[in-house]
Amino acid sequence: MAEQISKSRQRIFVLLTILLPFAILALVEGGLRLSGFGHAYPLFVEVKEAPGYLRANRHVARRFMVDESRTPRAVWIRPVPFLRKKEPGTFRIVVQGGSSAEGFPYDYAASLSGMLQQRLQSTFPDRKIEVITTAMSAVNSYTLLDFTNEIIELNPDAVVIYAGHNEYVGILGVGSGLSAGRWRPVTLAFLSLRDFRLFQLMQRAVAWWNSDSKRVHGKDRSLMATTAREREIALNSSLYQRGLEQFRSNLSTILSRYQRAGVPALIGTVASNERDQRPFISGQSPQTDEALLQRHLDAGQKSLESGQADAALAEFDQAVALDELSAESFYGRAQALDRLGRFAEARDAYLAAKDRDQLRFRAPEAINQVIREVASEYGAHVVDVQQALADAARDGIIGNDLMLEHLHPNTRGYFLIADAYYDAFRKLGMIGPWDHPISRQRAWEAVPVTEVDRLYGDWRVRYIMTDWPFEKEQVAFEFPAAHTTPEKIASAYFRRRIGWPTAMRRLLDYYRSEGNVAEAAKVARSLAESFPYRAEDQLAAYELLAEAGRPEAEIYRRRADALESGKDEAAVGP
Repeated sequence: MAEQISKSRQRIFVLLTILLPFAILALVEGGLRLSGFGHAYPLFVEVKEAPGYLRANRHVARRFMVDESRTPRAVWIRPVPFLRKKEPGTFRIVVQGGSSAEGFPYDYAASLSGMLQQRLQSTFPDRKIEVITTAMSAVNSYTLLDFTNEIIELNPDAVVIYAGHNEYVGILGVGSGLSAGRWRPVTLAFLSLRDFRLFQLMQRAVAWWNSDSKRVHGKDRSLMATTAREREIALNSSLYQRGLEQFRSNLSTILSRYQRAGVPALIGTVASNERDQRPFISGQSPQTDEALLQRHLDAGQKSLESGQADAALAEFDQAVALDELSAESFYGRAQALDRLGRFAEARDAYLAAKDRDQLRFRAPEAINQVIREVASEYGAHVVDVQQALADAARDGIIGNDLMLEHLHPNTRGYFLIADAYYDAFRKLGMIGPWDHPISRQRAWEAVPVTEVDRLYGDWRVRYIMTDWPFEKEQVAFEFPAAHTTPEKIASAYFRRRIGWPTAMRRLLDYYRSEGNVAEAAKVARSLAESFPYRAEDQLAAYELLAEAGRPEAEIYRRRADALESGKDEAAVGP
C-alpha cells in the first residue's frame, strides 16, 4: 500500500514538473497582457466615426514583421469602410493580392477593387455591391493565407485573387530582407506565435540586440530597395524552387479553405512588362566561356543598333546556344525577332528572358502554371489576366503601352485587369441576371481615376525609378513644377501636406467652380464610395451624376435616402 502511494506521488511530481514551465509561461503571458504590453493587429477594425462599419486595419502589415520598427511605410491597405453585417441582397467580394491588386501607384482609384466595384454596381443598380480590398504592396502568399479565416468570417459571395509577383523578395519571401526564415514551417510557426505577448517580448529583445535592426529601414529608399536581400536567384536553383514550392503550398491551403467554406474563388494569372523591361540581372552558367558570350552579345547589340535585325538574330542565337541561363541573350533575341515582325516568337523569347532575370521582382511563368494547377485541384476559377493584357497589347506583347515600369499597369492596364474579372463574373452567371452588362467603352469612359490620382501616380513611379534597381545608386528626385489647380492639389497630396480625402474635396470644389460636371461627378463618386456612411457624399454623387446624365445616379440617391432615414429613426428612438 505504501509502495502504491509512493508511486502515485511520484507520478504527481513528474506531472507537476512537466506542467510547471507551462504554468510559468501562462502566468508571464497573462501578466504581459494585463500590463498592456504588445499588440494584436486584426485585419479589420471598427470605424470610430461610423458605428456598424469596418475598414481594413492600416497597421496590419506589422503582424508580418519580425521587427515592427522595420515595417515599410508604403505597406498598408486603403481603408474603405463597409458594413460589419452584410445586408440582405448584398453581393460581397473580397480582393486579395499585392501592389498590382492594390492599384499601385494610383491606389484605390485605379485598383482592381475600385474599377470592379464601379462597373458591377452600374451593371446591377438595384443590388448593393461591396468590393472590399485587402491588397497591399510587397506581400505574397503568406499574407493571403494569413487573411483567409478573417475573410471567410465576412461571409463573402466571392473572393478575387491577383498575386504571384512577390514570392521571392516580398515580405516573408524566400529571398526577402524582411523574412522570418527561408523554410515554410519556420514562417508558419512565426505567424502562429506572433499574437502571444511573450513571443513579442522575445522579438523586441532580439531587435534590441541586433544593431542592424535599430536602423530606420525604408524611410528614404524605395520599397524595392528595402525588401530585396537575395538579388540573384537563378532559374531552377534551389532557392528558385523553394519559392515555387512555398507558393504552391500556400495557395493550396488558401483555395482549400475557400472551397470548404463554400466561397467561390476567382484567381488570375499574373502579367508584367515583357517587351520594354530589360532583365535587371543576367547571370550565366559557371562553365560558360564568358568572353565568347560577351562577344556574341556585343555583336548582336551592334547589329540591332545599325538596323541589321537578321545579323543580330544570328549572334543572339549563338549566345543562347552557348548559355541557356543568359537573360540578356534571350532578350536580345526577342528584340531581333520583334524588329523582324515575328511577334509570336519574339514574345516567347521575351518571356524566356524574364524567367532568367535573376532579380525576382517579376513572377516567372512557372507561377502561372502553379496557379492553373492548384485552381483546377480545388475548383477555383482561373481568370487569364495575362492573356487579356496580351490581346490588348501592341503586337500581342505586353509593354509600355500597358505598363508603367516592370510590372505595374497604367490606368488602361488596370482597367483591362478589372475587365477580365468582370467578364469572368458574367460568364459564371454570378450576382444576378446579366440583362444589361456595361460595355467596355462605356466603362472606360467612367473609370474612377481623377486627375489628381493620375498625377500622384505618375510622380510615384518617377520617384521609385530614381532608386535601385532602375538606378545603381539613388539619385535626386526632381519634383515637377505645379501650375494648374489639380497639379497644386496633387503636389500637396504627394508631399503629404494633405490627405486623399482633403485632396478630393478640394478637387471637387474646383471642378464645380469651373462647371466641369463630368470630372466633378467622377470625384464625387470616388468620395461616395470611400465614405459610404456619409449621406452628404452620397447626395453629392447623385446630383452630379444625374446632371452628367449617368444612369447610375439613382444608386447614390437611394443610399442617401437610406442613410437619412436611419438618422431620423435614431433621432426618434424606439
